Amino acid sequence: MTHPIMLAAADELASAEERRVAERESRFRSWGPKSVTAATTYARAVLGAEAATLEWEVLGLLPFKGHLQAISVLGSVDGQRLELYYSGEGDLERLMLRVSCLHQTMEEVTSLERLGQLLAKTPAWTVIAPRTGGEV
Repeated sequence: MTHPIMLAAADELASAEERRVAERESRFRSWGPKSVTAATTYARAVLGAEAATLEWEVLGLLPFKGHLQAISVLGSVDGQRLELYYSGEGDLERLMLRVSCLHQTMEEVTSLERLGQLLAKTPAWTVIAPRTGGEV
C-alpha cells in the first residue's frame, strides 16, 4: 500500500507540468506576433518604406523570454539563399543579411545602401541591378 503523500506528490508533479506546458504555449502565442512586429518596425527604421513589402516569419521559440527573432526570405539565386534575419533582445536590435549555400555568411545591415553593398557581392546582383550591367 502506498502512502497518501506519494499520491499527492505525483498529482502535484502532473499539475505542475500541465501549468508549464500551458505557459509555454501562451508565451509562444504572444512571442510570435511580438517578433514579427519588432522585425517589421526595425526593418522599416533601417531600410525605409521599401521594407513594408517584407514578409516576416517567426523562427521558433527561444528559451530566453526577451529574445525576439524573425526571418524574411528574399529569394535564391545560383544556389544561394538570401534572407534577412532580425534579432532583438532588450535595446539591442540587429538586422542581418544571411546568405546560405555550402557555407553560411551573415553581415549586419545598417541601411538600405549597406544592403545594396552586401547584395553586390552575391550572384543576385546581376539579376537585381541590370541597369548597371551587374557592376557597382
